[in-house]
Amino acid sequence: MQHHALDFATLVVGQVVEGIALAFRVERRHKRGGEPFLEFRLRDKQLREVRAVKWDVVDGEEYTCPTLLYVAATVKEYQGKRELHVTECEVCNGDIAPYLPGPYRNDNLAEFWDLVDSIRDRGLTALLERAVETFSDFLTSPASAKYHGAYREGLLEHSVNVARICDAAASLYAGAVDRDLLIAGALLHDIGKAGLHPVHAPDQVHPDERLFGHVLRGVRMVEDLLAMADDIDDERQAGLLHLIASHHGQPEWGAAVRPATIEAWILHHADQLDACVTGARDLLRAANPDDGWVWFPMRESLLRVPATNASSHPDGPERWDPFLNSRDDPEDVPF
Repeated sequence: MQHHALDFATLVVGQVVEGIALAFRVERRHKRGGEPFLEFRLRDKQLREVRAVKWDVVDGEEYTCPTLLYVAATVKEYQGKRELHVTECEVCNGDIAPYLPGPYRNDNLAEFWDLVDSIRDRGLTALLERAVETFSDFLTSPASAKYHGAYREGLLEHSVNVARICDAAASLYAGAVDRDLLIAGALLHDIGKAGLHPVHAPDQVHPDERLFGHVLRGVRMVEDLLAMADDIDDERQAGLLHLIASHHGQPEWGAAVRPATIEAWILHHADQLDACVTGARDLLRAANPDDGWVWFPMRESLLRVPATNASSHPDGPERWDPFLNSRDDPEDVPF
């Protein structure tokens, strides 16, 4: 039997619905009396998300996410939001790609190579080419688990955006900035995130993130690349490693050291700027204009939703309660 895809924008309280959605998170929980139930986060093809619960759980009923599910459910309202109370649920075969968010632009790879080609130091150019050959996950990995760019090519897009901001700063402060070093560092600053977050489930954390963090991991990766390079002088090698080690700005934010060069300060602020703007865009992409304001976890503040915002979520994004929610993963700093 051919099932249609669910459209969460059309949900009406009291309605009985059935169709296909992507389950990207499933958690087995327990009622007050101890009986188990399943809590789902479901997504439709327009990237809208809803909470769903299945109160009657069969022994051994488990789901590996992300996966497509056929669900039959009744639309209910809980704490002012619509949710699905699932009565029937089964795994479906199919392509999950239409249910996954993607980059904002489709020219990120071309932009990357344009920036590489603009570097006059052939040693740095060769290093960047070798980086892509060695760590191919860099081109497809998400930029983070949840805060910004948590989608396919998010890391590439973030790296290109940061490099473009740095390029503008290098032009503004011409004569005071080593542009070649800055652009190379901007493109490589988050290479330690390559392969850390699966494309189809970016909130899953690689053990290296917990053991080392992406900053130290990135320094090690670039050290390995530099060990194969004989055409980059020692001062530039040190400068490049410093850019990666210091780009989070403060040790309490995950930096190995504080920025100690003009290039490092520019990179730090460019990284913050793109992470915050992209994080806000990601949040607004799913926001309901009727909300007016949404909680912006990256800055622990409110973010205004424009009246013309194109809604892709029936009730707005999941609220962040600063008193109840804590940063429970190693990605404590959102950039």
